[in-house]
Amino acid sequence: MNFYEEYAQINGIKQYFLHCPAPDSNVVLLFLHGGPGFTAAYRAYLLTAEELPCSLVFYDQRGTGKTLMQNKTDKPAFSELLEDLHATVAYLKKKYKTDKLLLLGHSWGSVLGSEYVLRHGNTVSAYIGMGQVVNMLRGEAAAFAELGQRIQVKNRKRDVRKYEKLEQRLSFKSRKAFKKSRQGLTMLQMRYGFYPDLFAGIKDVLKSPVFHLKDIPFLILSLLKSSKLDLYLWEYDAVAQPAFPLPVYYILGENDWQVPSTVAAQFFDKISAPGKHLFWIPDAGHSADTDNPVAFWNAVKDIIEWENL
Repeated sequence: MNFYEEYAQINGIKQYFLHCPAPDSNVVLLFLHGGPGFTAAYRAYLLTAEELPCSLVFYDQRGTGKTLMQNKTDKPAFSELLEDLHATVAYLKKKYKTDKLLLLGHSWGSVLGSEYVLRHGNTVSAYIGMGQVVNMLRGEAAAFAELGQRIQVKNRKRDVRKYEKLEQRLSFKSRKAFKKSRQGLTMLQMRYGFYPDLFAGIKDVLKSPVFHLKDIPFLILSLLKSSKLDLYLWEYDAVAQPAFPLPVYYILGENDWQVPSTVAAQFFDKISAPGKHLFWIPDAGHSADTDNPVAFWNAVKDIIEWENL
């Protein structure tokens, strides 16, 4: 992977950037990582293509990863991340000498990205949502219903009983009620393929050319720093603002039940925007880009062509 790292001064602090330049393109794709608090830079090498259709840029948000390593910051607020992103967009457009910037938000990053373009849609060419969050509780309810169908097909009596008990006590009324009542749910979901292989994910990080052992404490600390943002995530409801001032694209994994694609697709139908298109990525879950890089890059190429970038 052709890449280089840098720390740039953004809103008064040093923030970490990973650049994967494409010398033959003047389009930049800015990737907003998920979590909150999960840097995506370690997995950038998995997106290696023979020839990138655009320059690809990752950065660790305030309070996360290598940015946190350089700054002993308090728990970041959502407003700070919005200000950081606004400054980052301006910085990258100047650095790459282009106005052609695509903003991609993944998972938690799709909340940050969506809210940003609703406020500053004139600063980027288009918004791309991947693993798009619409409403966390609605998503959990959809995932639970899917779990019930999978258990019914397998008809393992022990799992049927566990599901029925969960069904009786599980509450989707609030974040607090859901988390209090979900004991045993994660184990069932893991058994029925709702989450990627944890050990494979760890191996991917360890193989990354930008991962170092000194990063490990900050991976853990990033999660502790994200409590304010986690509250924002669970209170977020995209349905409140379905009108966007710029073209909107969704790239959704067909097998994403961490943040159910079915919920995102239903919301996408209601979106009003100058242009929009939904890409379904086969053989992919929540991380559609690294699950199926070929299909992901084909979608990005289509977006670049359709937007005449």
